[in-house]
Amino acid sequence: MLAMSFGTSDVFAQECEYDFINVEANHITMNGANWNGLRRLAASRRIHQNRKLKIVQIGDSHIQPGILSGEARRKLQARFGNGGRGLIAPLALSGTNEPSNYSLRSTSPVVSKTRLLNRDWPVENGLTGVAVRFGGATTNLTIRDKNDDEFTFVTLLHAPHGGYNRAVVNGEELFADSIGPYASKFALPQSTSEVTLEGLPCSSAFWGAVLFNDLPGVVYTEIGNNGATYSSYCKIDNFARELSLLEPDLVILSMGTNEAAGNVDVLEPGMDRLIGAIQAANPNVVFLLTTPMEFQQRRGGRFMINPNGHKARDIVMEYGEKHGIAVWDMFTVSGGDGHSDLWIREGLMNGRDHLHLLVKGYEVQGRLFGDALVEALDSPVTPSIHHSYTNDVPYPRDRKVNTQTEIPNKKSKKR
Repeated sequence: MLAMSFGTSDVFAQECEYDFINVEANHITMNGANWNGLRRLAASRRIHQNRKLKIVQIGDSHIQPGILSGEARRKLQARFGNGGRGLIAPLALSGTNEPSNYSLRSTSPVVSKTRLLNRDWPVENGLTGVAVRFGGATTNLTIRDKNDDEFTFVTLLHAPHGGYNRAVVNGEELFADSIGPYASKFALPQSTSEVTLEGLPCSSAFWGAVLFNDLPGVVYTEIGNNGATYSSYCKIDNFARELSLLEPDLVILSMGTNEAAGNVDVLEPGMDRLIGAIQAANPNVVFLLTTPMEFQQRRGGRFMINPNGHKARDIVMEYGEKHGIAVWDMFTVSGGDGHSDLWIREGLMNGRDHLHLLVKGYEVQGRLFGDALVEALDSPVTPSIHHSYTNDVPYPRDRKVNTQTEIPNKKSKKR
């Protein structure tokens, strides 16, 4: 398989203080994927005032805290413009950890809640993997962007026929536009970084909110759930259909750790199911896979490297090559075999579970990932090999783009 890769030139990568990190490997291997539409969208903010590049990263407990994705978001928005915060989930309201850059609070008590890995789902689950039901007929819902990034529109995601269609903001009654059965969009009186929707009807499950502005640029959203696998998201009814509410241009899939910790043989079938479902509901979406990094598990009273981590990395790499999907090889970038001991030694990986990273570790990963993404998106538009999972994004969206076949200049090195 012919592949094309793009290196990184970011200052952080050039001056990385950890010599075991493989900066030379910090690129996205394209595998013939067609990113022409993404590159046009990234560049279009210079021409079109409202053009946005919408990215959704779906993952597990490495993604749920929003640290890795937050660093990547910062780099992308600094380069291509800030189109808004994107999706936020009621993670804290559902009783689990939440990114520190937003808050989502209600004056009504949560009377029932659901999380993706719960055995039973007392509340209908949706796109974010968590759901809550509020007590009472109405609630006051306060949404705050802690980075003080302002938003002009709020779209509430909820189970069908659940209200969420009117509210009072600063004494003014607002009525939401219905976006199908799962979403209600409010246009706020003015841009703000914090809003309280008062008297909001809330008779069904609440899944989250989407925050965006009327500026061009990148909207980078993460959907992360502790313990998640590829197959976990397939258990949510209409997950792929609800994902289309975000109008994603690029979907990043960052799982494999939990499959490797259990039965790694379920990884590829799970990838097939989730990618196929998303592709069917979002035919113009482009995919990017990331490999898991090395981790350790306790065996015989001490921690040992789980060899399935490397196997999961190989499965993801081979899947991308086979299907023409771009891949970011986090395993190799992090240092290859044996790097988990080095990450623990340097205070980047949690020394208690030898699996999760500390804040500093996720920040390092996010900066590296952001570097690789910026480099790939900033590259010139070129013809590309076409694959079923990598349709070109029409640009503008109501006009098709002619694609041609290209033989890349050189082969990527075998690993």
